[in-house]
Amino acid sequence: MNTSTIVSIFILVLSFLLILVLGVVIAKQIIQRQNLVGRPPIPVFLFILAKSCVIVNIAFLFLSGFQVKVFSFYLPPLGTVILALLFLVIGMVLLILSSFRLKNDLIFGLPGKQLHMLQTKGVYRFSRHPFYLGFLFILYSSCLLYPNFINILAFITAWGIHHFIMIGEEKFLETQYGAEYRQYKRKVSRYVTFK
Repeated sequence: MNTSTIVSIFILVLSFLLILVLGVVIAKQIIQRQNLVGRPPIPVFLFILAKSCVIVNIAFLFLSGFQVKVFSFYLPPLGTVILALLFLVIGMVLLILSSFRLKNDLIFGLPGKQLHMLQTKGVYRFSRHPFYLGFLFILYSSCLLYPNFINILAFITAWGIHHFIMIGEEKFLETQYGAEYRQYKRKVSRYVTFK
């Protein structure tokens, strides 16, 4: 097997793992009859647009894994491919760790009346939003592997909108948890805190 085939298989395995993890999280919420989608912290149109852009980036990740050729700005050199795979693995690890940490508190949007636990341990000691950060790494890896105009535009749009989603969620958490959340916010940054 050549390097290109090995990389493609690796991308496909991680892409399928991503879909499997998301499927398990969603199935668990449905089986336990818990809300999976809450009230968006930003206008609904932008919320849906952000999630749609994520799907576009994941679709390009699959195209890359299946070696489907669509216009791209350049053919990524091996160093870029290795960097993309590193981002993909880190993103998957963050996504899985934050999903396990959240357990039943994982909800896309703001929760309704039920009060969830404030997460400050595990991967949440290094990032206030490790679930989103994991997705951003995954989406960025998609752009590195498949530098297509649509893929890059979807990534920039998804990241920009998700940044405002995070800000909206932080305002909500501050009203719910007050001083406890403000103290956590001072210690841990939105994206990454190096200790």
